[in-house]
Amino acid sequence: MKTWEPLTDAIGLYRTETYPLQEDALRLAEFARIRKTDRVLDCGTGNGVLSIYAEALHGGKYAGIDVDEAALALAKESAARNGQSIPFLPLDVSDAPRALGHGSFDVILMNPPYFTAGALGVRALSRHADGDLLDRWFHAAFLLLNNGGTLTLCYPAGQLAALFGSLERNRFAPKRVHLLFSGDVARLALTEAKKDGGTGLILTKS
Repeated sequence: MKTWEPLTDAIGLYRTETYPLQEDALRLAEFARIRKTDRVLDCGTGNGVLSIYAEALHGGKYAGIDVDEAALALAKESAARNGQSIPFLPLDVSDAPRALGHGSFDVILMNPPYFTAGALGVRALSRHADGDLLDRWFHAAFLLLNNGGTLTLCYPAGQLAALFGSLERNRFAPKRVHLLFSGDVARLALTEAKKDGGTGLILTKS
């Protein structure tokens, strides 16, 4: 059954048992630095929560892509009810540079695949960590971003070594990392990385 979930006083999101509201996506949207003139692509958008919430918070011109057309239908329905003009496209991340154009975006948002086991059903297509899948997502992001563009993502804090390794292989420099804690242990790393960026990293926590 579909339920309407308010995100702010002005906008909300349709959620279902299959496509719930992800709190991590809300924190990622709040962490992102987006200007009103930025072109933003949400890779693996799912039910559209990142694009929908980030546009309400920051402004910008958004598009979302995903291979799950049922999730995209929910995203489109939410955006329409909010009065938002966000295109949600049935497109694999690896195919996006050719379809949308190299250097077409200022910011890319993503909650990339990281489950190493137990990812079942249609969402496994985009969320199951399979070999070089993370590298392929970041390679696509590099091509999609303009020079100096920003990749903003979340990843399990316990897998930061793998995350930083993949970012470096694909010519991204981590610039900001905000750690979200559960008790005494960091559980999630909100990360901002620059395409061909220089050295210098700011670490924060909450």
